[in-house]
Amino acid sequence: MAEKPVRNSVSLGVFLAVAAHPGAAFSAVELAGRGITADAAANRWVLEVGKSSLDSFTLCDKMIEFGTMEDQLVELWQEHGTGEVDAAAFETRLAEIVEAMEKWPSLPDGPVEDFSRRLRRVLGPGTDG
Repeated sequence: MAEKPVRNSVSLGVFLAVAAHPGAAFSAVELAGRGITADAAANRWVLEVGKSSLDSFTLCDKMIEFGTMEDQLVELWQEHGTGEVDAAAFETRLAEIVEAMEKWPSLPDGPVEDFSRRLRRVLGPGTDG
């Protein structure tokens, strides 16, 4: 029995399903390819840049932002599968999601705020410490 490949990216799974769908227009397949590239770039950015240059709170916020786009992608694919969205609307929304993923992460040009103070306990009257 052949082993099934492990996929740990929801976005990758959806983009592969879009590209493999027998009724997919070429423009949707193209968007899926761009999405695969954007997903890979996002994962690489997290590993090579985000983890080493951002504090955990900022990185967490960025990951939540990406996760929101992934949730939108899954929802769109489910709506497409049930016929709730027509092909034109599907491609329009898919393009918006892919373009947002391609722009991610967008960080401010200036220095990133240090959120580590959130972890520090504020001592006031009547507290130990």
